[in-house]
Amino acid sequence: MTPVDLDRKPGGKLTVDLCGDCQSIWFDSFESAQLTPGATLDLFRAIHAAQPAAPRALPSQLPCPRCDTLLALTHDLQHATRFAYYRCRYGHGRLTPFFQFLREKNFVRPLDPAELERLKASVRTIRCASCGAPVDIERSTVCRYCQAPIMALDPDAVEKALHDLDAAERQRVAPDPDKIGDSIVALARLQREMDDARRRDGAEINGIDLVGIGLSALGAFLKWR
Repeated sequence: MTPVDLDRKPGGKLTVDLCGDCQSIWFDSFESAQLTPGATLDLFRAIHAAQPAAPRALPSQLPCPRCDTLLALTHDLQHATRFAYYRCRYGHGRLTPFFQFLREKNFVRPLDPAELERLKASVRTIRCASCGAPVDIERSTVCRYCQAPIMALDPDAVEKALHDLDAAERQRVAPDPDKIGDSIVALARLQREMDDARRRDGAEINGIDLVGIGLSALGAFLKWR
């Protein structure tokens, strides 16, 4: 697997392992939920760059890369979106197929009945986008191996997801005018209170310049944002 370094919420870095041959990502515990919007976009780019000429279907039994225990197929829900992954029973992490990760992030959707009928008119068997197994669409609309429904990449969903992620990342790294304004008002109030105290006592309280500390903290906050 190829390590990919990504930004973590609320700060720092994390590393996920990506396998282009089996089209899957390994997340250690809670790493998927810790991705920043920008990290999710970076992971999409890594997925796009890791498309092999002949994708390899996942084996029926998948061992945990941390403890060798067989991973358990798990169905989950993100808001109203259902997706699946293979999790370690001992909490070491989860293996998520590329397609299921795209599903989790609302890049793909199930085909509606009319689209399925049009598909049946031209093909009989398709390959499951999640695990790579063949699906006889005359008999079933879900994969009999991983139970993933027949889905398609939705251009409108892709455009919306990319727009939302980009906006969220810009908001994450850009200054929040309301927070900055509140901080300035609070610091101004603190400075007035300190000036009043100095006039009363003729000295700085305990020798500590709280206003200077506050202004330094605000400067650090603005630089970090």
